[in-house]
Amino acid sequence: MGKKAIRYAVVDAFATEPFKGNPAAVCLLEGENAAAAGDDRWMQSVAAEFNLSETAFLVRDSSRPPGAAPRFHLRWFTPVTEVELCGHATLASAHFLFTTVLAEDGMIEFTTKSGILTAKKVPAPGTTGGVQGEEQGKLFIELDFPMIDFLDCNDNEIPSIPETLNGASIVSVHKSAADGDLIVELSSGKKVADILPNIDEIRKLSCGGVMVTGPAPAGSDYDFFTRLFCPKFGMDEDPVTGSIHCVLGPYWGRKLGKQKLTAFQASPRGGTLYLELDDANRRVKIQGETVTVMAGTLLA
Repeated sequence: MGKKAIRYAVVDAFATEPFKGNPAAVCLLEGENAAAAGDDRWMQSVAAEFNLSETAFLVRDSSRPPGAAPRFHLRWFTPVTEVELCGHATLASAHFLFTTVLAEDGMIEFTTKSGILTAKKVPAPGTTGGVQGEEQGKLFIELDFPMIDFLDCNDNEIPSIPETLNGASIVSVHKSAADGDLIVELSSGKKVADILPNIDEIRKLSCGGVMVTGPAPAGSDYDFFTRLFCPKFGMDEDPVTGSIHCVLGPYWGRKLGKQKLTAFQASPRGGTLYLELDDANRRVKIQGETVTVMAGTLLA
């Protein structure tokens, strides 16, 4: 289908500087191009062309009454498939909107396959007063995401975990109640950072991915480290993943007896996430920093 030029940006999410965190492409479909939001094949082709862990597509909801928070329809695609929940591409989408079409707004709502999600500008953790960092083109943004339970695993659900992790010493194995992805706890964050998994074995598992996690080193600024291996989604390892912290936050919150946690995703790019658990409303608030590294026009 023919389309007019479409604005896009590549934003590094959960990053304090360019080329860190997790990059996401964000495409804003405006005017006549809004119809492209119904063209799944085109969106999947664009995501494959960007070849990033996620590409987000935004369409403004024009039915919002005056004075209501702006709302956008949001969908996320990996290079090979659409996903139902994505943290870093939501963070990147909010950053793109806050720094372009919604500079005067402080909150955005997103209509997604996982319900209504919100994003708002917040001060940097540990600071008081107004929102920090906008003059440098980067923001702290807080996402309000659903809390996800974790469950015990049966032995027949994890037949190849020792081979998958090349013999790493395992403390426990649980799974996400949402999608069955495995949560494999190791004895230390250092072992998480150093692990060399068998990607071919992970690809054979019935679940979509494996979260490898462990307690952060004593004296660090973090509570836990994690890495996510998910070759079925078109990438061996996701650099920084907001959505898995919907289950990892409650997991480590219960173990550590804390409602506020600081997480580090120990991939080669690395990224920091600030979490707050709202057990009463079953929500997880996820804060992170964002940096725009590229902006341009999509022509096809």
